[in-house]
Amino acid sequence: MPNRAIRHARENNKNLLIIDTAGRLSIDQMMMNEISNLKKSTDPGEILFVVDSMTGQDAVNTAKAFNDVLDFNGVVLTKLDGDTVAVLPYRS
Repeated sequence: MPNRAIRHARENNKNLLIIDTAGRLSIDQMMMNEISNLKKSTDPGEILFVVDSMTGQDAVNTAKAFNDVLDFNGVVLTKLDGDTVAVLPYRS
């Protein structure tokens, strides 16, 4: 799916595409493999980790686990109504 979106963005002269992964409440190896493969297949120019600030200290542990796999550019702490998510913007 992301590759179709990237192709569409390029064909329509768009220079920014945000790929939002499904939020997770816990970290597991299958999820980490998914996001690692997503990063490899899309080659994003920037990766932001978005986390609900109400997660508290666990947000630090979660961010570290994601950063170990993604080597992201920044963290966005926010108050969300949903789950923790990682966002992979792609710039051409």
